[in-house]
Amino acid sequence: MSRTVFTNARLIDPASGYDERGNLLVENGVIADLGPALFNDGLPDGAEVVDCKGRVLAPGLIDCRVFTGEPGAEHRETLALASKAAAAGGVTTMIVMPNTNPVIDDVALVDFIERRARDTATVHVHTMAALTKGLEGKEMTEFGLLLEAGAVGFTDGVKAVANAQVMRRALSYAAQMGALVVQHAEEPTLATGVMNESELSGRLGLAGIPAVAETIMIERD
Repeated sequence: MSRTVFTNARLIDPASGYDERGNLLVENGVIADLGPALFNDGLPDGAEVVDCKGRVLAPGLIDCRVFTGEPGAEHRETLALASKAAAAGGVTTMIVMPNTNPVIDDVALVDFIERRARDTATVHVHTMAALTKGLEGKEMTEFGLLLEAGAVGFTDGVKAVANAQVMRRALSYAAQMGALVVQHAEEPTLATGVMNESELSGRLGLAGIPAVAETIMIERD
């Protein structure tokens, strides 16, 4: 049996609200025990000991908004490279956005991401499919087929769906299917500045983006 002991850690479990300083025991890759009183009688024989020196020890993080180069811009970043960077930062699951070239707006591309992740990624990878075809905000994608293919939700990524009728239909279909819709909260005709609208933007003579550019889209949806 392989044993790893983590000592002097700040143990955090957001799901249960647990937050204490203590130790943790892993046996054969599975957490066996934890707590502030663990190993008061001594460490188990033959265990590998990792002194956390007060650092946080917690379940893996989930990054719900990952923009990767693959497919289409593998020279910039592949799923394999993105997953290695994620793992190095404590992220064990990443949700990739559809803003790629080609756009992830059909079943074949969702399947491609699933297969590539399975073959090359070092963390769990899931796909958020495009909400509208080509991210153009004009026509919904095939929600049902994309969900069956493995999509975990729908979004146009960094683009807001400005057409209220399209968004209304998307939310209606999503409600019937129990699907997740993620909107980029930004009214595009108002979000044309280069910084937050404020007294400072006025003094600098720079076009500001008003806060209502976000709130008006949220209220509409």
